[in-house]
Amino acid sequence: MKKLLSVLLAVVMLCASAALFSGCSGEGSGEFPVTIGNVTIKSEPKAITVLSDCLADVISYIGYDVKMVGRSIECDQEYLSVVPVVGSSDNPSIDTITGFETDLVIADNQLTEKSKKKLEDAGIPVIVMQRAENFDDLKTLYVNLGTALGGNTTGKEKGEEAYTDLIDTLDSFKKTVGTGVIKTSAYLYLDENNALCTFTKGSIEATLFGYSGAMNIFANQQDSPLVSHDELKMGTPTYIFYDNDEVLTYLMNDEQLSTLSALTENRTCLLPLKDFSRQGATYEEIVYTMIDTMFVDHDDATPDEATVETESETVAETQAETETKSSDEYDFEYDYNENVVTDLDGNPVVQ
Repeated sequence: MKKLLSVLLAVVMLCASAALFSGCSGEGSGEFPVTIGNVTIKSEPKAITVLSDCLADVISYIGYDVKMVGRSIECDQEYLSVVPVVGSSDNPSIDTITGFETDLVIADNQLTEKSKKKLEDAGIPVIVMQRAENFDDLKTLYVNLGTALGGNTTGKEKGEEAYTDLIDTLDSFKKTVGTGVIKTSAYLYLDENNALCTFTKGSIEATLFGYSGAMNIFANQQDSPLVSHDELKMGTPTYIFYDNDEVLTYLMNDEQLSTLSALTENRTCLLPLKDFSRQGATYEEIVYTMIDTMFVDHDDATPDEATVETESETVAETQAETETKSSDEYDFEYDYNENVVTDLDGNPVVQ
């Protein structure tokens, strides 16, 4: 059953991707000019440079990453590796950006005012946006980026559809878990003072963490992200997700925390904190990883061809059972060769 869950998760991701990129784009009357904040974009951008890994993730999810001709070094998502680097988010190479004939730069508050002014003096409009702090803000971010890159109608609709696809996919992931098994979990990172922290209640990170289907022992963490060692110990999380190796070392070296069953039984998983600020496909990857870690059985050895065949047969059997049930229930079937619908006696059905 748990192996089937793994297959279902993969199918959900595949279907979500197909739905996302199945739409058509095009310009219609009144698409441009577009005004975002105090910046007016006179015509559809063809060559953009993105100086934020968060915004690059969203742009890609909407389907406009094909317009990217440059990226900051912080945009190190694997799927963006073919896009040339133009420097850092705060101080990019203006000459490189202009050399790519960039007609729009999209950045966050890491971009310095000095660099922003140089870009604008070079005739390149700059849109500055911030990552979303909650899911309402996230929808607005998708719509604004879609509008900026595709127009008042086409782009706006693509942004709205992409956001809906993201939420539907996260919901689908959570539904694959079911309600039969309860797991407890915690996410931990270290702040600049080397203090143990987690996500606070109401933050977009905590909300996303909830899509895993497990019970977050710090779901009611108020105001401060600082974690009480006593609360962590008493919460006895079944699984611990952590930012980096330093966090794991911190936990293992703490006399009070090192005895947590999640640590002694190796039920931990690395999830970089920066990934929680990448609000596109990375969100799907985060939830998929959490569910896969907590709810899917894995053999110690790498699955061989026999295992893959067994999983494929399971899916095929499930599909066959579904098709049989559907035919029996509605007393008709579809002849794919003749392209007609017939009843079970082979007589054509009038549609």
